Amino acid sequence: MCLIQLFLSVFFITIIFYASFRSLAPTREFEINKYLKLKLEAGRTNIYVKGRKFQQCMYLLLNIPVDRVEDYDEIESIDEAAEVLNRSMEGNHNNFGGRISPEEEFQGHCSNIQAWAENGYDTRILHRNLAFPLLKRLSEVGDPMARRVFSEEIAIRLASKHPTVIQYLTQNGYLRYLNPDEFESILDDLSPTFLHDATTDIRYIIEHNPGTDLTSSINFLIHRIIRDFGIEHISLITSKILNEIPETYQDVFVKNIYSILKTRNKFPLIKYINKHLEYFEDFEFDYDFIKYKGRIIGIFRNDKIYLNNHNIQEITDLDMNNDKLKEVKELDLSNNHISDLKGIEKFSNIRILKLNNNRLRKIEGIDSLKSLEKLFLRNNRIKEIKNFKKFSNLKLLDLSDNPTITEIPDVLNELPNLETVKLWNCPINKFSKSTEKIFWMNQNYRYFTSYNENDKDFYESAYRRVASSDNKLYKHFVEWVLKMRNFMKLYAFSYHDINRFNEETSKKAIWSGRVTNDFKKWLDDKKYQLKITSFF
Repeated sequence: MCLIQLFLSVFFITIIFYASFRSLAPTREFEINKYLKLKLEAGRTNIYVKGRKFQQCMYLLLNIPVDRVEDYDEIESIDEAAEVLNRSMEGNHNNFGGRISPEEEFQGHCSNIQAWAENGYDTRILHRNLAFPLLKRLSEVGDPMARRVFSEEIAIRLASKHPTVIQYLTQNGYLRYLNPDEFESILDDLSPTFLHDATTDIRYIIEHNPGTDLTSSINFLIHRIIRDFGIEHISLITSKILNEIPETYQDVFVKNIYSILKTRNKFPLIKYINKHLEYFEDFEFDYDFIKYKGRIIGIFRNDKIYLNNHNIQEITDLDMNNDKLKEVKELDLSNNHISDLKGIEKFSNIRILKLNNNRLRKIEGIDSLKSLEKLFLRNNRIKEIKNFKKFSNLKLLDLSDNPTITEIPDVLNELPNLETVKLWNCPINKFSKSTEKIFWMNQNYRYFTSYNENDKDFYESAYRRVASSDNKLYKHFVEWVLKMRNFMKLYAFSYHDINRFNEETSKKAIWSGRVTNDFKKWLDDKKYQLKITSFF
């Protein structure tokens, strides 16, 4: 949809905004939101992000005659408008040749940036030179909306195919902020021109000087790609480049890239090799690989192995060098589809085991892991905490987000070195005196479920404070509920009794966290009356 309506909205907002400014005493500061503020300083409008100066607003770019608005119906963004509309307000920044004052200019900038923020940081509303750097900075300082839309705005503007916007985003490295799916979706639109230009030197050498060493040319190309697109997307870009060079040179090209980048921290080594596996059939690597169903999913580099997000179902199907297994001290198998732990015993010396976000229902098959110090089992389907007696070295156990765990068992007291237990988002309603310390540990109490709305209503009425926030309980409320449960059991009363006592006597049933003597006497009288009534 064309943006001319939005431009008109901004225009009218500016008029209203200007009128409100005129009706008030001149101001030199305007807050857009808690992250973004504009200040008029020494006749210049400056932008501040989270209290720190970001940059100076240069000028109000456009001057659209009201009687010619309909001539620009096809304009989709300020960047397009900048190329076709009257730019008479550029140039002489000093009050625009006397046409508007610094205060009026300040008001215009405030109006524009406020409209930009109110429209979800839509980068079509501001010029690209300001919109993208400012949006990037806002996302860096923690603005949740900026974080949410930053990469999305990059992808949307690239999809618009506006050449100056694409050139700006590419040359300034914004494509590196796209995730793989976003990048792949727009690469086909970018690749024809980019790949042809990027491979010009290599194709020229191949055509005119066959046999020449291409290493330096490939090195130059790769560094250009990393600068513009980021190293994370190198696998996909390489696949596109291979279509631009003769087949006889593709093997050399793929292996040269591997040799150049293999030691770089962010180089997606496994993804790159899997993507171009046919070129590495007889290649001798410096690593031992871990495979799952024919795919490389991990590398033995040190005593840590990370195998998360590989759709692993059976640990026994992992194909690896068994001689190396005893060297492994940390194993991450999170975010897979593992439902049992058969095969885990091969990693007999691991100290840290991560199995978050899988499909485990029971904790079994790990008895042989005597050295285990930290065990992460978040977000599984575990129902009971058991089979832990043999883990004398265990220091940390994380069972958060297992929604069927309701009890803290005494078996955890048999672990001599256990320091931390996390049970976040577990609906705990049962624990013993001996496991009480675990209940209060790491705010596990915030997910306590053995209370009802009567508890909550009475507490909030009596103490004039809320029991919970974001569905998580406050400690004082949980302490109070547990204490009230003991009182109710000991003295056999209900909230109905408390309310009746308060109405009949105008006295307090509970005072300073204790049952009052008056209320105890009232309860005794009530029991006596019930006995008499029962007798007659």
